[in-house]
Amino acid sequence: MSADPADTVSPRPAGDPPAIGEDGRLFHERLLPGPGTAAVVVLLAVVVGIAVAPLGTIGALVAGVLALIVGAVVIVLASPVLEVAGGELRLGRAHIPTELLGEPEVLRGEDWQRTMGQDFEPLAHHCTRPWVARGLRIAVLDAEDPTTAWVASTRRPEDLALAVRTAQAATAR
Repeated sequence: MSADPADTVSPRPAGDPPAIGEDGRLFHERLLPGPGTAAVVVLLAVVVGIAVAPLGTIGALVAGVLALIVGAVVIVLASPVLEVAGGELRLGRAHIPTELLGEPEVLRGEDWQRTMGQDFEPLAHHCTRPWVARGLRIAVLDAEDPTTAWVASTRRPEDLALAVRTAQAATAR
């Protein structure tokens, strides 16, 4: 049984602020689907190739490869990016200044299931994907904002929480 790479220990000691990238990002993650989705895209490309096969072998190969490329591009473009940069948290196309957010709450296992099930907040901003079974919830402190919290799936919830805390501390100075 192999371990999930997202569950491996980070080389950065716990509690150390995240390294700021050359572009000023504290955290960056694209929520790509797992290998099952890639297998489906490959299967669809094969089906397209087979469907075009009566028109010729070269046409079938070209159609299959094009279907594979289009499928891969669609997967990447449809996968949201989670990012902390410039004092903002970005979940997909939405963004909010970190100074308007409360303490990040890391959610795993039962806590994540409860947040996505019986404790689901319809007024929260959700950027979740079913293939990532852990995440983060951050309350919105702005009294003018009708959104109660931001909830995000992430394979690295501790790193995202630390990046949000670091951005909050930087804007508080």
